[in-house]
Amino acid sequence: MSTAQWLQQTSTLLECKLVDDLIEQFMQTLMGELDLCDILLLTPSVDGRYLHLAKTTSTGRLKVDEQVSWNVTDFQHPFAHVLQIAKPMMLDYYSLAYWHDNPQFAAFISGIEKEHSLLLYPLKQNCQLLGVLCFALDSSLCLLQRQDWQQYSEVFIRHWQWLTSVADQTGQASQLTDSIAEIRDEMTLQTNLTRLSGALVGKSSQMDKLRKDILRGAGTVLSVLVQGETGTGKELVAKAVHDYSSRHKAPFIAINCAAIPENLLESELFGYEKGAFSGANNKKIGLIAQAAKGTLFLDEIGDMPLSLQSKLLRVLESGHFRAVGGATELHSDFRLVAATHVNLKERVNAGEFRRDLYYRLNQFPVTVPVLKARLGDLPQLIRHFIGCFNRHHQAQITGIRYEALSKLTSYHYPGNVRELRNIVDYACALTVHKGEIDVNALPTLDESNCNSSIASNVSELEGHEYADIGDLKEAVAQFERNVIRTRINRFKGDRTKAAMSLSLPKRTFSHKCLKLEINE
Repeated sequence: MSTAQWLQQTSTLLECKLVDDLIEQFMQTLMGELDLCDILLLTPSVDGRYLHLAKTTSTGRLKVDEQVSWNVTDFQHPFAHVLQIAKPMMLDYYSLAYWHDNPQFAAFISGIEKEHSLLLYPLKQNCQLLGVLCFALDSSLCLLQRQDWQQYSEVFIRHWQWLTSVADQTGQASQLTDSIAEIRDEMTLQTNLTRLSGALVGKSSQMDKLRKDILRGAGTVLSVLVQGETGTGKELVAKAVHDYSSRHKAPFIAINCAAIPENLLESELFGYEKGAFSGANNKKIGLIAQAAKGTLFLDEIGDMPLSLQSKLLRVLESGHFRAVGGATELHSDFRLVAATHVNLKERVNAGEFRRDLYYRLNQFPVTVPVLKARLGDLPQLIRHFIGCFNRHHQAQITGIRYEALSKLTSYHYPGNVRELRNIVDYACALTVHKGEIDVNALPTLDESNCNSSIASNVSELEGHEYADIGDLKEAVAQFERNVIRTRINRFKGDRTKAAMSLSLPKRTFSHKCLKLEINE
């Protein structure tokens, strides 16, 4: 091949943008222009301990096994010697017989005949080994005396190194970009969790999980089903799903399915045309249409009549609906969030709720914990509600006394957070300006929902036969001892708080502890 032809091949080689394409072009050129029988390329493993087959163009002279690797420290095959001396090695048919003691190499050259030779040519640049070329060729060819293909190989090596460097830099840049994106996402998550804790108050593990579930659900396009007892704050959760979603700039439309009569619920949702029924004097746009591009919140979905459930399912599946009395179909792109305090699965099993609608609603379930399961959040919730009362009524209630807090902590709150807020609002209204809520300001609580340690100790004492008490003074002392120990444990050893919760001066409390031999 002429110099001009080699230049043309070099130009084609330099147009390659990927390493695999570069190697393919290089080996095809050598195979054709040098009239080779076989050609293959071995490249080192990541740790540099083995040579692996990277590419081959073979007519069968060399028996290639893609699973075979060559240990670079095993000098029973010639590849190790070529790496050691970093120079080409030409092996004719008789020289190859020297290496037959290595079964792996003997199998590799088993197709070589007397008129053939094997040329091993290391590809290196600045002491860096890129690979080893292995040629099976006619013995009459004197390739090592030719400069044309070797110069072509040098261009290949430099371009290979450049493409590899670019790929490494691109990979590092991509990893850096991914890392920055992960850090940014984590910072956004933490910021949103902090913001969300202002509306959904509490540091308990249950509230941490709830806030994370809300943000995960908000980031999807799935329908969200919020489940929880009455008064747990399901609408707050639904609003948070909307506020942290991609639809937050569009409307949030809410309706309580249990608060609207069955005959009016359909027209509220779908709207109606003028004259559709008696009293329909004007056209009304339904809530589904109003929620376009935003979120529709259906509270107490479990109370939706069966006749309306099938129509809702069709809207969720297709986005199309028809107003009451309307002749044309309308379309609304909205995201549905539903809530219920009932067990919808039980309703489904009882035939009171459509199974297909249940699965369509329950794509992303979120459960709101009851208050009695997170009483540790009570102090923070009470402070939050006192702050809300102060803002709404321009009041200055400064806090709550330990005795009042202790009484509220012993209550089970069947009405959940809503009931707690009502209690705090009531107590704030009865508290003097710039004062603290005390026990006298609290409303009467249902004793059946209390779990007072004092009450349990009294009950325990009442369970004894009075006839068995031989020392009244000791019995009273034992009762006091149990009460004080329980209260100290409740406040984690803080005797000042324990004394205040029992309405005792700290000095009196300390004297009793000394007298009753309480050393906690």
